[in-house]
Amino acid sequence: MFGNEHFNNLIEVLFDTQNNQFNNIYEKEKIERFKNLCKTKKLVVFGTGYYLKSIVKYFNLNFNVDVYGVYDWVEEVKTQDGKFANIADYQYLDLEKYYKYRDKVKLISKEEFYEKPEDIVIFINTDIYPSLPMALYSLGFKNIYTIRNLLKNLLPIEILTKQKFDEFELNRLNYSFTTSEIANIITLYNLLEDEKSKNVFIDILKFKLTEDYFYTISTKDKASLQYFDKEVINISDDEVFIDCGGYNGDTIASFLKFTNGKFKHIYSYEPEEINFKKLNDYISSLESKDKITTIKAGVYYKNKTFYLSGQSSATTCTETITDKKAEVISIDESINHIPTFIKMDIESFEIQALLGAIKNIKEHKPKLAICIYHKFDDLWNIPLLLKQWLPDYKFKMRHYGSTQEETVIYAIPR
Repeated sequence: MFGNEHFNNLIEVLFDTQNNQFNNIYEKEKIERFKNLCKTKKLVVFGTGYYLKSIVKYFNLNFNVDVYGVYDWVEEVKTQDGKFANIADYQYLDLEKYYKYRDKVKLISKEEFYEKPEDIVIFINTDIYPSLPMALYSLGFKNIYTIRNLLKNLLPIEILTKQKFDEFELNRLNYSFTTSEIANIITLYNLLEDEKSKNVFIDILKFKLTEDYFYTISTKDKASLQYFDKEVINISDDEVFIDCGGYNGDTIASFLKFTNGKFKHIYSYEPEEINFKKLNDYISSLESKDKITTIKAGVYYKNKTFYLSGQSSATTCTETITDKKAEVISIDESINHIPTFIKMDIESFEIQALLGAIKNIKEHKPKLAICIYHKFDDLWNIPLLLKQWLPDYKFKMRHYGSTQEETVIYAIPR
């Protein structure tokens, strides 16, 4: 019909959402996977928060699963001792609610919690958690569940969908896909160059339906390959690399390793003051520093002043007034070389930035590596936009994160 059997089944599920049918085959598989994991591993609630009393009963009644214990990760913040001592998600907690049921549960020690992460199933007991899933995965916890993916039938939707951060748009729970969106998804699937790209696309769509990290973890590649995967992209010794989202120079470091330090020029854009200083400190340590131009600005379709919110690698521009201002400019108006490779990871501003580079992209046809996860529909909208501009390009999709973050579309001249 539209693709292989797996994709056709997925399309049927997407059409079913139009009739508010959300208890699909992938939801059922998620619950069965969770129940089976809990038969052989310890279910640990991560955090003593407000929902703890209901969670224990809900798991027992609905899944026939018992909670082994609770780990109070906030103690690491209070003592400044532990892997989560400086986790950004602490700022989103209501501490009064967090401690409400702490004395009514079995707390497990830090030593037991970290001893065998592979033998633990984690349930994150907080409703805002942009950093916790990735942090847990990096520590060896591979079976991670949340309020949003297991309790969406228990809690009011306004609790599950509140968001206090701007790094990326939350996945849309129980979302009804329009026919136009489904048509775009089918179109993109059939444009993707290789089977791996199609499988990545299917897995990320399943994540959107279930918010089950099983899919993102299963489909992810090594983070070290992001933007510079030899399976996907070829690099010459004469590249003009446009680094949108320079941060502290981490992408430039990967680029230099991939090219063995051989390139023509690099432009790196970074709007945030502290990050920009780190970027320049790194650049100044390089022998090739004279071939690298750093620009203290974000990228956009025109010159404009925004404000900054967030911190570190998740700093983003916003119209909301904060204590930090940031300038944005277009690529077309700020470079003096013909670009050969453009990378973008700019916290939901990818489409605006692409519009600001449209002249160079259409005229000079550089390679592109663009993040497509910051907005819910970036996954198909950005690749299809690029296909309109660059009909002769080939498109490959890869994913590099344990959560919804770090999906990249590669657009490559044939």
